[in-house]
Amino acid sequence: MQMPEQRAKFCPLTDIAMHFVHFPIQERIKLRKNSADRRTQKTRKALQEALISLMFEKSYDAILIQEILDRANVGRSTFYTHFRDKDELLVEGMEGLRELLRNAQMGTPVSSDKKYERVIGFSLAMFEHAHDHKKLYRALVGGSGWVIARQRIEEILVQLMKAEARAIFKRGAASEIPFELFIHFLGATFMSVLTWWFNFGHPLPPKQINALFRELVIPTLADHLN
Repeated sequence: MQMPEQRAKFCPLTDIAMHFVHFPIQERIKLRKNSADRRTQKTRKALQEALISLMFEKSYDAILIQEILDRANVGRSTFYTHFRDKDELLVEGMEGLRELLRNAQMGTPVSSDKKYERVIGFSLAMFEHAHDHKKLYRALVGGSGWVIARQRIEEILVQLMKAEARAIFKRGAASEIPFELFIHFLGATFMSVLTWWFNFGHPLPPKQINALFRELVIPTLADHLN
């Protein structure tokens, strides 16, 4: 007598386990990494937002690490896994600025005989960014936080200008001014105008202060880059 064929019993746990075994290990690693990356990004964002909110309430110098931790609901060991101190936290919060300014610089329309204008093509975008976040910038100006922020902003500007100016400086420079000095002069000039603008109480709109900055540096750009 032929026995009826028995159907294999379905076991959810076994089915999941078999799927996991056959799931490529590279994909499992990628999923874990993506999950960890999301947690890291969430933690960093919470810390940055906590620092900014505290800067609206007190001077940067007076802010304690513990206050940032309490505001972000993050443990001390977790903080030091990501950052050395609050200065490093402040600097990282400015990294998105580079992409904003680079996009503005590359999108600046210039004529073939005025390519040097693209070197400072970021200027209006930077003034507009500062104006849109004037409460934050004003909270920084005058304290040690501004020293750190100013240095980082200037570093970003110098890097952007170097990328655009190096080739045309080599072809058109007629003086003995070193390229590095020339670029740092432009960066320092921009930061001086930006700082003056804040200290003066923002009486001028971004387009107007940008026009004044351009009036200061365009002749120098034309002399050395064209």
